[in-house]
Amino acid sequence: MSQSVIAEAVAARPRVTLRRAAPWIGVLLLVAVLGTALTMEAHREITDPGDSDAIALVTGGRLVVSDPSHLFSPAAQERTEALLLHIPAGDHFIAPFTNIAAGALLLSPLAGSNLFVASEVAVLASTLLFALALLLEFRWLAPVSSRPVQLAIAVAAVLNIPAVEAIVQWDSLMTVALLGSVLLAERRKYGWAGVLLATLILKPQVLWLVVPALIAARSWRYLGGLLLGSIGWIVVSLAITGPNGFVALVQLTARTYPGQTDSSMGLPSLVSALTGSGDAGFIAAGCLGAIAAAFLLWRREVLRGQPVAVVGVGLVLSLLCSPHVTGEDFMLVAVPIALIARRWPLLALSEAIAISAVEIVQLQLPPSAQHLQPFMLAVIAASTLLAVIPMAPSKMTRSHELAAHITRGARRQLPS
Repeated sequence: MSQSVIAEAVAARPRVTLRRAAPWIGVLLLVAVLGTALTMEAHREITDPGDSDAIALVTGGRLVVSDPSHLFSPAAQERTEALLLHIPAGDHFIAPFTNIAAGALLLSPLAGSNLFVASEVAVLASTLLFALALLLEFRWLAPVSSRPVQLAIAVAAVLNIPAVEAIVQWDSLMTVALLGSVLLAERRKYGWAGVLLATLILKPQVLWLVVPALIAARSWRYLGGLLLGSIGWIVVSLAITGPNGFVALVQLTARTYPGQTDSSMGLPSLVSALTGSGDAGFIAAGCLGAIAAAFLLWRREVLRGQPVAVVGVGLVLSLLCSPHVTGEDFMLVAVPIALIARRWPLLALSEAIAISAVEIVQLQLPPSAQHLQPFMLAVIAASTLLAVIPMAPSKMTRSHELAAHITRGARRQLPS
């Protein structure tokens, strides 16, 4: 071998090494950026729990222990929050707790601590759940052949900036339950998968269109497990507050949510922003939900036999059509993103990163123009549908299939 060839090989070696290392360098940068965002938000919520969802969740945990019959009373919640914040009880509502009573029961261990200690415990628990969700998402992305792409998608989907902006929330727990559910369903343990999926009833607006999706797929065991698990959550809630508690919850929700519709992440927020009416957003959500359910039932033939895929589709359509979806709910698109990745890994990676990029861009806009996220969610929903629903065959393809079928039949009738 000549000296020139050897010299060229030696000179090319650093370029080859850099090319192989570049994807891993990109993953490390992504982990550094999103990990820093998570750390900063965790620090903010620990040092200022009154300006986070921690105040509402700790209030729910206290009231379910001390006064469960008034868990959803605005006056009782206001008094409890004023006590936690060491401020005089005013004549306004601070931060409503609007989850079912069984959720408040999960928070009851926080009841005996002051707000700062409770917030620290909640941040620690949420951080551990974020880590578990990241591991489950990485497992769920096993069909992606490239390890750097697989890890980058998992990190970008689970630790997206809208999700980590509210670390003390239900979404880390719900994402773990969602990923655990689809992993169980892939092992054909549909009943248990449905029971685990029922955890999302903590925020029923992210789950409502999963039901028609499972009906379209004729996945009765998955649907049965979901209904059974949901009944369990409701029965526990009834045992805590009684039937009047559900009435009070509906009243509190009706009082709170319409005014927040224009800041939601779903398409109804656009209607609410354009009309200036939260009620219009709720009406739009009902119409969009009916259209989505009709579409799922119309495409039932291609959805049949795909229970895992339809859960992802139903989930992303629920987010898209709901009148009350907050930024942290973007964490739940980890499943739709993984479904996209199984067909188009780089597209899934681009969309997962775009969730954070859109949030950063949106923060630079005036409040009246901060409505980019519904479009991002619509893109993810469309990509998920295209990834799991096969395209209808063309007329030419159907003609060829028919001709081949006739030919095979004619050959079988020929004498040997």
